[in-house]
Amino acid sequence: MTYFLGKDVNIYITTEMSYAYLSGTTDGDGSSWVATNSGLAVAEAASQNLLVYPRTSGMLTPTELADVTGIDFTPGAMNEDIAYMGKNTHLSAQVKHELSATITKKKNDGLWDKLFNQRARDGCYANSGGAVVADAGQNQVNAPVTFNVHDGLTTSRLQNFGYRIFLQLKDATETFVLRNCCMTSHTVTLAADGTQEETVEFYSYVKPYLVTSNAVGVAGDRIYATGLTTMADI
Repeated sequence: MTYFLGKDVNIYITTEMSYAYLSGTTDGDGSSWVATNSGLAVAEAASQNLLVYPRTSGMLTPTELADVTGIDFTPGAMNEDIAYMGKNTHLSAQVKHELSATITKKKNDGLWDKLFNQRARDGCYANSGGAVVADAGQNQVNAPVTFNVHDGLTTSRLQNFGYRIFLQLKDATETFVLRNCCMTSHTVTLAADGTQEETVEFYSYVKPYLVTSNAVGVAGDRIYATGLTTMADI
């Protein structure tokens, strides 16, 4: 377990989709609306007022979480003990990676409420069509792709489901990149005169990256550190 104070790290959150975002508005069944964009530049991104920006927006001011008081980051692994009949030894085999990140922040907006209540706990994903790409002018090229909010009932063997969380150390160039994270709980601390803090817990079974340079993965003015999660990592 590693605990960081909010003053020690910068925390950013995006979707795992290159050009799909959660808008914050809802459709008829109460789910958050998913749409596509062209890979937002800094000036363009700041004017959109989106709920969660796409992965290619990277570590920018619009994707940063404000007023974070602390984060509890716990990497680990899920093991399975295997015993063989008639043998005095046993095998402890790693089944998959398992990590959790618990973020506590001052309640200054409705981000976590909307993600948790608008059925967007597992992010969004593309379920048909080809990849969405961009031309040299950062304009989206039309592609027959359908984007949906992940309802938790769809198979998770998708490269683009969930959220990407960046933990950037303020006094160094290292950045922990937590991939394909899903929300598992959300709580709000109440006081006599109103709400004070809120806590959200994410989990992931994908091995995190430790990026030693924030220049890795720069696309124009966007820093997103790593590319899409490979199927071998899922």
